[in-house]
Amino acid sequence: MLLAAALTAGCGSLPRIPWPWSKPPPAAPAPVDELSLAGTALPTIAQYWQGNTLVLDMTAVPAQGSVVATPTYPRGWPMRLAVRTVPGRFGALEVRGAQRAVLPLTTEGTGFVELQVPPGVHPPGTRELVLSWGVSIAPAVVFPQAPSPVPAEGPASGSRPQA
Repeated sequence: MLLAAALTAGCGSLPRIPWPWSKPPPAAPAPVDELSLAGTALPTIAQYWQGNTLVLDMTAVPAQGSVVATPTYPRGWPMRLAVRTVPGRFGALEVRGAQRAVLPLTTEGTGFVELQVPPGVHPPGTRELVLSWGVSIAPAVVFPQAPSPVPAEGPASGSRPQA
């Protein structure tokens, strides 16, 4: 009994073993207000910084909608812009600014998906971005390549007609 009391007293002086579940979960990123949003899904799109990328959290948006985004501050657009969502939330995301980009969304997998908006869509001087999402987004118009000309029927080149 004396031995058990001595061992128990000695355990209190040992350092505590950190268990993985004893740590608190990481803090949620602080919300920011870098872009002014106007449209159908206003309260459901959160904005936060992840490094130098402004992330628009669209995990709670309806399956179809659109939003017009403009910079809130005079410094303009962030260097990088990304959209965070879950697989299968909507079919594709269309972003219109200086250029048009259609970002398809996968339907497979779990967790979160981040879609990077190409920087050519929001260069400095772009007034607004229109973000539209839904089941089907029409692809960009692609003009078919013209067929090659058909050679004209006639004498073979380099030969002279005989008289």
